[in-house]
Amino acid sequence: MTQSIDLEELAFVAAVMERAHRLLVAEEKKLPPRTADGDEGPGSPHQTLLGAGELTRGADDAVRRIALAIGYACAGLHAHALRATKSAHISPRSVPGGTDRMARPLTSGTIEALKLVRQVSDFFGEGLRENIDKALAARTATWPPADWTHYEEQRAKSAATAVSATHTAATPTAATPPAVSGCRAVSGSSVADQ
Repeated sequence: MTQSIDLEELAFVAAVMERAHRLLVAEEKKLPPRTADGDEGPGSPHQTLLGAGELTRGADDAVRRIALAIGYACAGLHAHALRATKSAHISPRSVPGGTDRMARPLTSGTIEALKLVRQVSDFFGEGLRENIDKALAARTATWPPADWTHYEEQRAKSAATAVSATHTAATPTAATPPAVSGCRAVSGSSVADQ
């Protein structure tokens, strides 16, 4: 069975993400240039600039991954297109994570960009919509932590808890290999393997 690729969906999501990217670029350009050494706390001008850059690059990377999938599909390279489509479905890096560094209230362009990404969040999978909602609702910036020692202690505790839960959930039965899932079949282009 040959899987198909929904070129209309890819094109729509790419257009929405490009619009979000353009808004983020415009907002990033409005910020003052870097003037600090990076030791400033969450929401500082320096951290806001870093967060805006992360958002911008994350949206741009998502557009590029989607465009690559479209290009492979249009070129008739079905196997490559399927792999690229799977990659395109990965949530955009630092979107909305870059907002953790940014001063509040977020700018109107940043909010509009995040709302655009939220509209296509189902394309990227679980968690993105909720993370955008949290970012939009946050009253203050949260990154970087004010107390790195406390942050590292909490991170170590969290990791230990996760490892403990994994060991507790393990059963003494024979291990089975994980299920391998391919790209989800979607309607649209019926590009043949080349």
